[in-house]
Amino acid sequence: MEEKSKLKYLSALEKERSARADVCSGRKFFITFPYPYMNGKLHLGHLFSISKADFFSYYKELQGYNVLFPFSFHCTGMPISASAKKLEDELNGKAVDVSVKKIIEGFEFKDPEPFTDPMHWIRTFPGLCESSLRKFHANIDWRRSFITTDLNKYYDSFVKWQFNRLNRLGYLSFGKRHSIFCPVDEQPCQDHDRRKGENVKPVMAILCKLRFGGGVLLSRMKEGCVPGKLIVGWKKEMVGFEYNGVKCFAERNIFDNIRMQAGVDAADGDTGRSGSEVPRNIDITNLCKHMFMVFGREVKCEVIEKDLGCIVKGMQTDADEKCIDTIKREFELIQKMEDSDGRLAETENFIRFYEPEDEVISRSGGKCVVALTDQWYVNYHDEKWKKEVWKCMERLECTEDTRKILEEAHGWIGRWGFSRSFGLGTRIPWDEKYLIDSLSDSTIYMAMYTFKHFLYSDLEGKEEIFPSMLLSDDVWNYIFLKREITPELALHEEVLKKCRESFEYFYPVDLRVSGKDLLKNHLVFFLFNHVALFDEEYWPRRIFTNGHLMLNSEKMSKSSGNFLTVDESLKKFGVSSTRMCLAVCGDGNEDANFVESNANSFVLKLHSYVRQIEELCSNSTDRLCISKIISEYPEMGFADRFLIQTISANVSCTIRAHEEMMYRDVVKYGFYEMIHAKEMYHILGGKSASLVILLYKSISQLLYPITPSLSRHLIATYFDSDFSLPPVFVLDTDEIDAVAYLKSTLRKLALQTKKKKYSSVEILVGVEYTEWKRRCMGIVDQILCECKLADINISDEIKKPDSLLLSKVISSSKEVLKEFGIPEQRGISFSMDYLARPECYTTKFNEYKVLESYKHYIADNAGMEVFICVSSRADPGNPLFEFK
Repeated sequence: MEEKSKLKYLSALEKERSARADVCSGRKFFITFPYPYMNGKLHLGHLFSISKADFFSYYKELQGYNVLFPFSFHCTGMPISASAKKLEDELNGKAVDVSVKKIIEGFEFKDPEPFTDPMHWIRTFPGLCESSLRKFHANIDWRRSFITTDLNKYYDSFVKWQFNRLNRLGYLSFGKRHSIFCPVDEQPCQDHDRRKGENVKPVMAILCKLRFGGGVLLSRMKEGCVPGKLIVGWKKEMVGFEYNGVKCFAERNIFDNIRMQAGVDAADGDTGRSGSEVPRNIDITNLCKHMFMVFGREVKCEVIEKDLGCIVKGMQTDADEKCIDTIKREFELIQKMEDSDGRLAETENFIRFYEPEDEVISRSGGKCVVALTDQWYVNYHDEKWKKEVWKCMERLECTEDTRKILEEAHGWIGRWGFSRSFGLGTRIPWDEKYLIDSLSDSTIYMAMYTFKHFLYSDLEGKEEIFPSMLLSDDVWNYIFLKREITPELALHEEVLKKCRESFEYFYPVDLRVSGKDLLKNHLVFFLFNHVALFDEEYWPRRIFTNGHLMLNSEKMSKSSGNFLTVDESLKKFGVSSTRMCLAVCGDGNEDANFVESNANSFVLKLHSYVRQIEELCSNSTDRLCISKIISEYPEMGFADRFLIQTISANVSCTIRAHEEMMYRDVVKYGFYEMIHAKEMYHILGGKSASLVILLYKSISQLLYPITPSLSRHLIATYFDSDFSLPPVFVLDTDEIDAVAYLKSTLRKLALQTKKKKYSSVEILVGVEYTEWKRRCMGIVDQILCECKLADINISDEIKKPDSLLLSKVISSSKEVLKEFGIPEQRGISFSMDYLARPECYTTKFNEYKVLESYKHYIADNAGMEVFICVSSRADPGNPLFEFK
């Protein structure tokens, strides 16, 4: 109950704000996120990726940018149509692999029947999605939102312009190609159409022809194998078919692929399970008795009780070199043979087909095969185009792991089949029996965000501002390519002029945020199409990707119950706590983890943080004057200087984390380290309320991108409405270093008193190093000076195994060590450490004064009386302890 009351209190302070970004004279920042597919409500996985874009949009706002973060709803493609059809089948009593009815009811819809119409999905889920993100207080300009498909005449016309232009540029072609194919939908199945098997591609497979009295058995065989034995798993289903006038037998999954590539059908009655009746009265037992021939050699068959297909193994040892060479040449030949229309490549002893490199299941539930299909293609393999995209990628800002995946995708991407016969979307303008696939129609749609609200005001394009009847390529040529206005459009030139000006102001995309799963398809298409269709000044500038999200250390799954929608999370934890938890659950392309107990703890932490600000600011008469604080800084005491230094250091680290989009570090330095600094400030005796107010104000400013609505309330109510990033007040860190030394001394003391209790300790502080150490340090300093004059990179030189620098340090140190009787290993180790990190051997503060001033802190924590004294036995920075 206490947590609920605290959550209720926080929620009362958080108010949604409408974001609007318009053309102005200020600096712009344009950030986008791949619009989610509208086949359900948004879940926490969606929100995790969206949060990265949202956090950064608020951060750029703090920097003074005119930030545009738009959002839309993807409806094209197969999934919605497939789900609607499957639901209709299910409601009519047909068996389905996944119950769409349960999914719909899980979204709290009592009547699933309307969802048998794909249009009902399109008109339901976008509104729910917008509602969820409004509750999340996302920084989205909702005026610019739209849905895809030909239901939206504006978007439909825009996509047609895109493909007309690609066609005129010579980047499209038509032909047959091996494609992943769904037998249920009877069309190619690309990544967005798959429930399982994203990025799986067709791969070549070669079968060996094993001849026997009943025909030819097609079996897999490893390259380089000399056929000796045929192994057959008894559970595999076998299929008989005729190909080129020859009776053939193959496993069911092999046949399913061959059938879609060569147009063959199973012979009547020629299907069966291994171990039962199979074609021509040959069962597996009889098959095992047959002697097969290949390359003039006899091959025996063995049936085993495993779920294994037919495979030829090399068991013979008497193969001569001539036989081995013949097999090798024929295997190499079939690999190089050109494909022919409707026929499989084959030689005397081999036949080649294609199959998916891994299992692919379509959203309709079909197990996909490879088919040779008529397709329209985008020719991403075009070398000139690829060269231009590489130029774009060279100056693209992204993390190293993201860049590596993009470069790999750029290398292997070839022709991409974009035509479909089933689903929702835009028809190919010159070949309307085909639809454009959902990945290909969504590569440059971000451009439409910049002016959509000038053309129409709703999601579907029904509330027209610019008449849809006038839509044509001329409209988009005027906006994007600066072409002259045509006579038909002259009456609406003012509207189109605003569209062009807005595009030119907001473009290019400054940041594209996405899940890492889109790197190998959408994001590489995003780059290719921008390079093809727009001038260089409009090419994307930065891509940021993140990993998938787990919930409570497990994969999110509706069936297991480990699942949270956006609305459920916001209801349980509130806006700010959900956002804080999303910030700390993971950065980069590694999978992240949203832990509900963390979200709960943020409710308590944020409530405590807010209450402390309220209490401090209501009771304090101090006015926060930063210029006064900075002017008084040189004369301040140790604790006050420590707090200002720590605030400055944390501000610097948090801003860097914001720039790098490392939000776990934003919370670490912008929240946790600040709170710890306040606690240490009071331990050190700090009493300035105005400095603590400065700390809280800095936290509120730094956390604004993470908790915008809460921070807005705090800044407006208690901190003079200063919506900007806090400055780095000072650069020196002397007092920070001193406190770190104080804590380090306490830790060392605790380690030495772990097993025994003492009543008191005398801490011996060194003023200078012993003479032999000073001499060794002097030698190293002299060598470092010589290296600097010779422009030698010290760090590089140290890494060399035969480094002359290291040899010189060692030989020179040995003479000093011998003179003072110091063990060689100990002395050289000291010199080498000083060479590697000389900065660790100097202190900018008085050790004795720090320890003497705060010995009560050590005594309270160590539970014993503490005495501080100077001793020649101790080195600077490394005090010694004597216990009583």
